[in-house]
Amino acid sequence: MAQNAAPQVCPEKAEKPCKVKLTPEQRMEAQAQRMGKQLMLDDAKLAQFTSLYKEYLTALKECRPAAKENKVKPCERTDAQIQQDIEQRFEVRQKVLDTQKKYYASFKKILNARQLEKVFSMERPGRFHKGHFPMRHAGTVHPGHMPAPCCPNACPAHPLAPQDK
Repeated sequence: MAQNAAPQVCPEKAEKPCKVKLTPEQRMEAQAQRMGKQLMLDDAKLAQFTSLYKEYLTALKECRPAAKENKVKPCERTDAQIQQDIEQRFEVRQKVLDTQKKYYASFKKILNARQLEKVFSMERPGRFHKGHFPMRHAGTVHPGHMPAPCCPNACPAHPLAPQDK
């Protein structure tokens, strides 16, 4: 009785429900609606917030660098490439910070302090939750998790590779 409408069923697979693929715009709209519900906004503020939040998400997305075509394995990078990658990550984080500061001023006009905290405490919406970390994130090792070696035979140049004594 408490069940919602029956899930969509794929014609090819009569028993398995279909996963509906959302476009990036639909995902962004759904994310903005979810955040608006979390913030418990009235209809007028929700409309203002949703358009501003989608603009903010788009601006954050533009901060990310384009995907590299010729991706080099981590153990095959030169020192210059490693330094360039580190500097690029600094630049991206600075762009994200600048974007957050810019939009903070706009959000501040329609949200209270607790609502602002919710908007800006979610660095990667939907990805991390309190107390949960992915096994590897940006090359860092979290307690209890060892990173996978970058090469099938764990290259000797890798700082975490076993060293012969």
